[in-house]
Amino acid sequence: MPHIKCNFVALLLGVTVGTTAARAQDISEPLMPREVVMTNGIEAEALPDSVLLPDPTCPLTSSQLTAVRTGVGSAFVGVNAYLYHYFKQAWWSGERAPHFFFHADWDQEFRDQDKFGHMLGGYHLARFGYAGLRAACVGRKKAIIWSAAYAAAFQLQIEIFDGQFKKYGFSYADMIANTTGQALAVMQELHPSLKAIKPTFSYHKTLALRNTEKGLIGGELRPSLDYSGQTYWFSADMDKLLPDAAKPFWPSFIRFSAGHSITDWVDPQTGIAQRAKRKIVLSLDFDPEKLPGQAPLWRSVKHTISYYRFPAPALELTPKTHLVPWYR
Repeated sequence: MPHIKCNFVALLLGVTVGTTAARAQDISEPLMPREVVMTNGIEAEALPDSVLLPDPTCPLTSSQLTAVRTGVGSAFVGVNAYLYHYFKQAWWSGERAPHFFFHADWDQEFRDQDKFGHMLGGYHLARFGYAGLRAACVGRKKAIIWSAAYAAAFQLQIEIFDGQFKKYGFSYADMIANTTGQALAVMQELHPSLKAIKPTFSYHKTLALRNTEKGLIGGELRPSLDYSGQTYWFSADMDKLLPDAAKPFWPSFIRFSAGHSITDWVDPQTGIAQRAKRKIVLSLDFDPEKLPGQAPLWRSVKHTISYYRFPAPALELTPKTHLVPWYR
């Protein structure tokens, strides 16, 4: 299916639950007066009965927990409602198919660039779902299961709707990409060492899109379809991957990134679709998480923007090997 839908979920939902999760998980002390009790002859600290919670590791009082769960639940419902409305207007307003159908859209003019978008969408849906549930004091195992289920259900419903419209169809290729992103988020929670590799994203508006917006060429090109301006990266935190002996020789704030993009798939002079070529890119870029300061809100901001790959020099390997002084 030639569009990217779930990247923007990250921005919308992340603002709502990312900060909440960071703040909740950074509270190391209960917020109510404590008393010392004896359990099997061992001193233990307990909260007053009025704030005891099912999960003793939850740092929130009952009233705080209710507020957080209400906020997280509202965020999920609100974002889903908004995106459904957006998709209905932008994608599902065309001609309906006579019956539900499947469409395997591998290797089209935009060379599977949309699949990277689906993967990133599935990753962030699962990641933010997990963060929201953990902020609401849901146990780790349950949060992993339910966040993955939420991400899978969200992206499945989109494909089901697509299967009813002539222009799209239900794409099992999209579902494979969706599931790959969801699985990566789950694996990183089960094996935290995998978080050293982070999927990131960068974007610049192409000449084709600028010409479309100016009315110089026709077509339906818009930012979500502007695949040639999108690059999907896997960014490595080398400070976590290098052996201790090598760490002093590598600046901790520099990531090594490998990315995938494409050349123009829409001719900027005519607006006609054309078969793009794949671009494989290597780069060194800045890791915002290495900025100084550990205040909970600031940590949340650093973590959020670390999923964006900021402009930096890059080496394009394909379709032609050359150095790009300032790759966006």
